[in-house]
Amino acid sequence: MPYISLHQVSKHYGAQVVFRDVSWGIDPGHHVGLIGANGAGKTTILKLVTSELTPDSGDVSRMKGCRVGYLTQDPDLDASCTVIEEAIRGLTEMHALEQELKSAEQALEIPSDSDEEAERLLARYGRLQDSFERAGGYTYHHRAEAILHGLGFSERDLYLPVGVLSGGQKTRLGLAKLLLGESDLLLLDEPESHLDMQATEWLERYLSDYSGAFLLVSHDRYFLDRTTNRITELEHHTLTDYPGNYSRHLVLKEERLRLQARQYERQQTMISNTEDFIRRNIAGQKTKQAQGRRNMLERMDRIDRPRQARRAAGLTFSEAGRGADDVLLIDQASKQYGEHLLFSDFSFKLMRGERVGIIGPNGSGKTTLLRMILGREQPTTGSVRTGTSVKVGYYDQERSGLGRDRSALNELWSVKPTMNEQTVRNILGRFLFSGDDVQKLVANLSGGEQGRLALAKLMLEEPNLLILDEPTNHLDIPSRHALEEAVQEYPGTLLVVSHDRYFLDRTVDELLIFEPDHIVRWVGNYSDYRSYQDQQESDAQEVENEHTSAPKKQQKKPNPIRAKIHQKVANDLEDAIQKKEESLARLEEDLSNEEVFSDPAKIAEVGHAYSTAKVELETLYQEWEHLTQEIEQLGQS
Repeated sequence: MPYISLHQVSKHYGAQVVFRDVSWGIDPGHHVGLIGANGAGKTTILKLVTSELTPDSGDVSRMKGCRVGYLTQDPDLDASCTVIEEAIRGLTEMHALEQELKSAEQALEIPSDSDEEAERLLARYGRLQDSFERAGGYTYHHRAEAILHGLGFSERDLYLPVGVLSGGQKTRLGLAKLLLGESDLLLLDEPESHLDMQATEWLERYLSDYSGAFLLVSHDRYFLDRTTNRITELEHHTLTDYPGNYSRHLVLKEERLRLQARQYERQQTMISNTEDFIRRNIAGQKTKQAQGRRNMLERMDRIDRPRQARRAAGLTFSEAGRGADDVLLIDQASKQYGEHLLFSDFSFKLMRGERVGIIGPNGSGKTTLLRMILGREQPTTGSVRTGTSVKVGYYDQERSGLGRDRSALNELWSVKPTMNEQTVRNILGRFLFSGDDVQKLVANLSGGEQGRLALAKLMLEEPNLLILDEPTNHLDIPSRHALEEAVQEYPGTLLVVSHDRYFLDRTVDELLIFEPDHIVRWVGNYSDYRSYQDQQESDAQEVENEHTSAPKKQQKKPNPIRAKIHQKVANDLEDAIQKKEESLARLEEDLSNEEVFSDPAKIAEVGHAYSTAKVELETLYQEWEHLTQEIEQLGQS
């Protein structure tokens, strides 16, 4: 039974429709990623689940006793508690059980009037102790410390009063409380937004192994890929559910749109032919047939034309000119503030056309390095200089280059005053500014709107060295995808600081990695680096296991009998795959059959059967591949 179910739910604000007639739910064990453009209504879904909002029509039902934990942007924290005290404060059931166990222990210390009473007290204490142990009572304090450390709190931070924490630290503490809590279903609204890359990776591992259910709202596609087993997309006022992670959803969505396009085209052909028959025969001998077909058309459920996702910003960067081959030269540079050393003896050469990403913990000096390259700060020692004829375009995460008292129209116009107003409006339109939006003051724009405006200005400046500092912050997934495509096509040299690993994978060929004592240059994208790190950790663990475990067991000998059994199952799977492929072929024929196509109920039934069969076929292939690998390991090719 689902934890949460939406039945024919509709919600709108005034004349604005958020979604209409939505049916959807979350089952136990589901790790659901909720995606959609900014303003599509993702937060509204969360508030419906928590009962903070009620639907305009339809029903939201909850499993009896289901406990829902919601990570809000302003968590309820006691400023007088220490961090560790606040983290465990919400474990009300655990604390109640712990107090009951202490009371039982105190009762045992009092001499009993009879052996029967003593045995009763002892049995009660044993039951409570067993319950406390099974609930994790002896380990919850250690779990709290592990989660807080994973989310970036140091040992010293654990004993700070909550009142002195920054806003970001309070959000992380609220997340820690939620992960420690006693919820059946977690609602996570961009939990990674206040985490550095190391803490984000820790949270990914935690959530991927999480035994409960959660609903995750995020624009971080890499994070979604590593934590979810279902994706729900809010688009065109409806929810569409896909099995698998974010990357899998892209494949399934493309298949769904292709199928819908074929169904739409076939229905349109059938409608056109039917309307032609009606026109030719409505006044002739076949009047009754024509009238019958007209009635059929009136009753027919029309298949919607497949709609693409909301258009994303149309970004196109061009290069001002070739410039020098040596775009950037850093020689033995160091940067220090008082006694705090960010980095030292750093040398780096950036050549024309190279594309380098910069990663590292918050506060490690990434943005400072960019400011030194721009000449806004000087190195403590060493030198930093750009080559001749290098024109730098800089996007900073604070968007400080925008004039807050100007309209969006005038702010973009200021880059090239020779453009006419219609040209400026057209460019803004490509960045999703339309109608009266162009007259909004920059100060009144959302973070995402300011980001798109800053990128539009950067595009017009035509730099040959593009420096981006967290360019995907505040951008939704469609706009991030558009930015990636633009940066991929950019012909100049690229230097980008980003926590968005999906973005880095698609835009850079090298990394500068800020580590505690030095900066490492890595050839490859983020996934290459992550795979290398995982392998290093795995190798180190194997070495440790060899030193600490019992003598190494001999390698298993081939097992021909077990291999034969596996081979029989593999053969059965091959037969099942062949039958399923034949079934799919028949369903495709049915979809093109006019008799089926003209019946809305039949086309819906066949379409559902086709989609289900596709998923079942893929599962059969996965099982077959896994089994054949086992057969090889057992000594039979």
